[in-house]
Amino acid sequence: MKKIFLTLAIAATMVACGQQGDKTEQQQAEQTAQKVVIPPGMPTPPVSQPINPNAGLAQDPNPTPQDPNKPVLKMEEGKPLDLSQLMGPRKSMEESAADNIDTIRYQAEHGNADYQYFYGACYDNGWGVEQNHAEALNWYQKAANQGQKSSFNAIGNLYRVGQGVKQDDKTAFTWFKKGTDVKDAQAMLNLGNCYYYGRGTDRNLDEAIVWWSESAKLGNAYALAQMGDCYLYGKGVEKDLVKAVDCLKKAADKNVAGAQFRLGILYYTGQGVEQDQVYSELLMKKARDGGMKEAQDFLDRQFKK
Repeated sequence: MKKIFLTLAIAATMVACGQQGDKTEQQQAEQTAQKVVIPPGMPTPPVSQPINPNAGLAQDPNPTPQDPNKPVLKMEEGKPLDLSQLMGPRKSMEESAADNIDTIRYQAEHGNADYQYFYGACYDNGWGVEQNHAEALNWYQKAANQGQKSSFNAIGNLYRVGQGVKQDDKTAFTWFKKGTDVKDAQAMLNLGNCYYYGRGTDRNLDEAIVWWSESAKLGNAYALAQMGDCYLYGKGVEKDLVKAVDCLKKAADKNVAGAQFRLGILYYTGQGVEQDQVYSELLMKKARDGGMKEAQDFLDRQFKK
């Protein structure tokens, strides 16, 4: 009798489990039916309004300048070396320089050319010391006397803008030229700008292209952006969208806002690249965050929800 009751109990349990399993499967099926399944490859919704396929490309960003003192791209002031042994976690160059100013001074005064340049940059920018362009020039020149590459461009910039010395385009040009002799990419960019605008020398677009190109080969971000524009608009070189996109991508990866903006337009219109408006919006936001008002205008016009 006990065996009969045990057998019946086991059977009842199995039936209950089976019913519970059926109920669970039914609930899962109902939940699945409620989900919205989007097939792969569905196109994104079109923009709310048609645009000119040449939007943003109608005007040459580098027209023949009316103001010879307005740079085609920002002439960099010369960025101090990344002396990694001074860089603490999450510290800016200014903070690290200020925290280690005694070490920098000691090394500079004992003849280390890189530290002499860096000490000059501290005076140039007021990092850990009172800003003094004349003193910056003094230390830049000590570094240049030892062939320190970045110092030539830094001296050229002081003469270009007239800080610590009388403003003198010809002397600035001379120092930028010295910088190209030691293969400094920033000096190459600035020498190209001098040729483009005729600052300290005669205007010569061909020479400008030569030096921008040489600087770009060394990876200078602004030179890459400049060459991208030249290839995009056929300015001084044959128009070539493939080369333009290649240069602009490299510059955009280095956070040059102008390159991000130009590349964003190309991706929006599908010129020279496969159209990708999602990526275009991302590039425009980066350009906007980099200070380009034109990028914000483009976002408001084409991506405003």
